[in-house]
Amino acid sequence: MPKILGILTAILLALSVASGPQTTPLPTTPEAALIASEHALYDAAAKADRTTFLSLVLPDGTWTTRRGFVPLELLAGGLRTFNLTKWDIVNPRVTWLDKDSAIVTYALQASGTFEEQALPQTALASTAWMRRDGKWIAAHHQETDLAR
Repeated sequence: MPKILGILTAILLALSVASGPQTTPLPTTPEAALIASEHALYDAAAKADRTTFLSLVLPDGTWTTRRGFVPLELLAGGLRTFNLTKWDIVNPRVTWLDKDSAIVTYALQASGTFEEQALPQTALASTAWMRRDGKWIAAHHQETDLAR
C-alpha cells in the first residue's frame, strides 16, 4: 500500500508540473536574441505598435524599398498602412560584423498589404543590427521580392 501511495503521489506531482503555466524560454545565445528581435519587429509592424517598433530601431535608420529609402522613424508613423495577415521568418542566419553589429538574413513569407499594395509571398530580407548601450537595435532593413 505505501508503494502504491508513493507511485500515485509521483504521478500527481508529474501531472501538476506538466500542466503548470507555460512560459516562452528566453533566448540563450546572442544569435537567438537577434532572431527574437527580428520577430518582435514584425510583430510590432503587424500590430501597428509604434512604441515597440521605435524601441527596436534606430530612428534615423532606413528601410530600403523598391520606391527608395524610408527613414525608420517615418515608417513607424505609418505602421497602420501595414496589413500583415500572416508572416514567417524562414531559415534565419546571423552574420557577425564585430561584437556589436550583425546582419540577420532570411526568407520572409508573408501575406497582406502595405499601402494597399499586395505584399510579395516570398522575399529575401536582411536587417543590420547594432548594439547600443547594451541593447540591440535595427539600423537598416531591406527586402528583395523573389520572382514567381
